Amino acid sequence: YYYTEPGDHIGFHYDTSYYKGARYTILMGLVDKSEHCRLVCQLYKGDPTRETEELSLCTQPGDMVIFNGDKLWHAVTPLRDGEERVALTMEYVTNQEMGRFKRIYSNLKDAFGYFGVKALLKGAS
Repeated sequence: YYYTEPGDHIGFHYDTSYYKGARYTILMGLVDKSEHCRLVCQLYKGDPTRETEELSLCTQPGDMVIFNGDKLWHAVTPLRDGEERVALTMEYVTNQEMGRFKRIYSNLKDAFGYFGVKALLKGAS
């Protein structure tokens, strides 16, 4: 992710996976010219037996954070004027199998979210 404009951020979310296995998210800091842009995680969110704890992490160049993206509620706080942040994001899944309908839904989600509607029509003509 390349954050360059004031206000660039990612709101709280889970890295929802439609694969049958677990999904691990790997974030590596590449550029961090920011005093305020942070990875924020809420531990134990939704666990009635534990109080939610919030962590705020700075990902300096070369820092790596690995977590179960399906289970950790996380966000990236907004960038401020004159700041820049670049993070490499990867995922590892323990089982690459996916049911037919979940595959269709995943493809639609990716097409709309990342590639645009034209990606859905590619090869249709």
